[in-house]
Amino acid sequence: MELRSFLIQLLSRHDCLVEEAGDAELRVLFPSPIQESLHVGELEIFNMPRGDGKSLSLVHGGRDFIETLEPLALSSGLFSAIAFPHLTFPVKEPAGLLASHLTIQNGVFRLKDARPGTCSYLMVHFRIVATADTRSERMIAVAVNEKTRTIPVGMEAQLSYLLDQRGTKEQAGAGSLKTTCDLTASSGNRGFSGNPEAVSDLHRTLPDAREQAQIAARETFHDFINNLNRRLERDLARLQQYYLTLAGEIEKRLQKKARDPEERERAMSRFEATQTDYFKKIQDARDKYALEIVIEPVSALRVELPVTIMEVSLQRRKASRYVFIPVNPITRRLESLVCEKCRRPVLNFHLCDALHILCQTCFPDCPTCNNKSI
Repeated sequence: MELRSFLIQLLSRHDCLVEEAGDAELRVLFPSPIQESLHVGELEIFNMPRGDGKSLSLVHGGRDFIETLEPLALSSGLFSAIAFPHLTFPVKEPAGLLASHLTIQNGVFRLKDARPGTCSYLMVHFRIVATADTRSERMIAVAVNEKTRTIPVGMEAQLSYLLDQRGTKEQAGAGSLKTTCDLTASSGNRGFSGNPEAVSDLHRTLPDAREQAQIAARETFHDFINNLNRRLERDLARLQQYYLTLAGEIEKRLQKKARDPEERERAMSRFEATQTDYFKKIQDARDKYALEIVIEPVSALRVELPVTIMEVSLQRRKASRYVFIPVNPITRRLESLVCEKCRRPVLNFHLCDALHILCQTCFPDCPTCNNKSI
């Protein structure tokens, strides 16, 4: 999303009146509370050519206005719902679609039924912060099917594109409902107040969304973590080389004075002190590069979509279980089941003897039944 679109959507969401004047000018009428929090006048004019400003950099009034907008962009408590009743994706051959995308490495599956239905999805934006000797901060979005608990991989990006299009609401016949909730931190969990039904659904689905955010955070900070590990290994190698040199000097001195008991005792004391100091420096280096990742939900969007729901029988040996796999009309793909160990989305997996779903990395160690499958 370009900066111009980001500014329009963010300010409009907070009851600002935004008017586009040509390709370059934005006129914004700020309500009183926003004027005070952002230190702006009632009417502000921004010169922002369409298509420019793809990086987050905007100077207005002699200051970086993006930093000024941080309280609005990261404000907790925004919970909205939107429906796309006419956004459909007909599935002409359900069995063929299933066969081309679903794979069980040590079992079989059978399509029992495919029927139209409606599913609601919770898309949550998380603020993720990685802190060690340096700090990195990102925003990520994850989506979870509230009905089936399947994961619509890629839905976040496609939905953002859909919402960015002009006239989306009219074209899709979408209706939107906005409800304010209070997202308050409490021991890593979230408490909500507002619409009781929405609150209940959020409580049920948010842990699943947080699991997906944790997986996404590890991927998002992959380079950050690798950089930490490289610097830690470098520092540990330097410490090892330095203290090995010290130990070698002590050993040489000890060999020269091997017949002097007092000198031998002093050398052994220096060796023990050097060893203690080495272990302390090693721990200091590990503490310096210790990584902490904080994941905080910022906003939530509930999306209702008409889907095709496939009822599928998963079979291994003589046992079977049923799962429901929707075909998502936004991604136009099967939604993914979840590995019951690492929680990653999967459509290619193994089954343990108790029919728990395990990705290829986690199989055969099933944490649910502790069964070593073969």
